[in-house]
Amino acid sequence: MTALEEACGESTKYTIIAVGSITETPEGQLPYTIAPLGSDESKELLVADATYSRDESLRVLAECLGLESACNKAMVFSEVTDVNATEAKLVKGLREGGYTRPQEIDHMIVKGPEAYKTAIEDYKTRKPAVTAQDEWLAQKQAELDESAAERKKRVKEEYEAKKQEEIEDIAREWAKREYFRKATSGDMPYSEEEYIKSVWERALFEGDLKYRMLHGQETDERKELAEFKKKQEKKKAMMLERAKAQLNEVLDDEDKLVKAGDDDDDE
Repeated sequence: MTALEEACGESTKYTIIAVGSITETPEGQLPYTIAPLGSDESKELLVADATYSRDESLRVLAECLGLESACNKAMVFSEVTDVNATEAKLVKGLREGGYTRPQEIDHMIVKGPEAYKTAIEDYKTRKPAVTAQDEWLAQKQAELDESAAERKKRVKEEYEAKKQEEIEDIAREWAKREYFRKATSGDMPYSEEEYIKSVWERALFEGDLKYRMLHGQETDERKELAEFKKKQEKKKAMMLERAKAQLNEVLDDEDKLVKAGDDDDDE
């Protein structure tokens, strides 16, 4: 029994949270590490220039008062600014894994970074049946091993792929509405898929424009539409010139064949 428990009595429950100097950093912005108050580790954490978010400290205290794992404990919470620190990766992983704040804090108190390291090492050395937790640990380890450049490239590719998918979905809905509008007027010789295919470039333009509007990006619908139509006219003109050139080549070849036949007849 600790001195505090002796002073309070067995019937009294308590939770003590110590943090550094209070700052106005938003809640949840920085990960954290935990150490028992009075331990050598806690003394290293509570240095003179240690700081902690006001909102985060109130949130941590409120959650700990409702956790069995925090009952009769005195702890130091300290911000972690190193993104490569195990605590930072663990807290980020828990949040990405869908843990609520009470679940996250309970996990950090009960298991913490040491259990996380042990789980990763165990996963490397054993070959059990793969569970959801094993897959999550393997994914986290893969993320740790991934270089910053590779991670940046992967995130960018995933973002671009998702963006393109959203644009194409918007484009198809726009084309379907246009098809319905023209079909109801009776002037529609194509099926829906044939029509969508015929206006797909315009549909993608509309999809990209609407996507940027939905995401708060700057747009100028009238100007951009005028520029799009101008480019389309140039493209059509180039295609027409190319078709004419190909037709002329075919006609020239036919003329040569006809002349060659006439020469053979003269002989």
